[in-house]
Amino acid sequence: MDLPLDHNFPEPILKCLEQYIPDPKLIPLQRIHPALCELTDRRLLIALHQLGHEGLVTNDYKMLLNPNSLAVLLRTNLAVFAIQGVGDDPIRATGALLLDLPAAVRAIESGRRGVFWLRPRAPQPKQPWDLFKQAAQRRNQDPEGLHREVRVTDRELAEPVLSGV
Repeated sequence: MDLPLDHNFPEPILKCLEQYIPDPKLIPLQRIHPALCELTDRRLLIALHQLGHEGLVTNDYKMLLNPNSLAVLLRTNLAVFAIQGVGDDPIRATGALLLDLPAAVRAIESGRRGVFWLRPRAPQPKQPWDLFKQAAQRRNQDPEGLHREVRVTDRELAEPVLSGV
């Protein structure tokens, strides 16, 4: 399967990844035809369908709010990967795509097409003590008591782990 990418994806990074992603083949629009980058969303989707492509990967998730673009998807059954929440960051967009690409390709290959709306999250740090309390609860133990049993001592922390290195 060939999967066209809109102009926001970094071609040098994609080139490096080609050997690790045998299917689908991720192809920048520019490489398919330079004029594709100048088309409206509706005309772009129609052109990709006419050229025999099965979908599009884009950061322009707002195209999915436009009835003109959605009408093309209804008619052509193209798969669209719309990545939201990465702004103009091509590295995050590429990462978001790569995270969900295998499952989406399996869905497409099994006949389930449509819109894959990717919304990468911005992880927030968790406090180790909160996680420790949860671990203690799973063991039905008091967190304070469990901590006294397994805590790291000053001596343990000071003793070299990699002696001779």
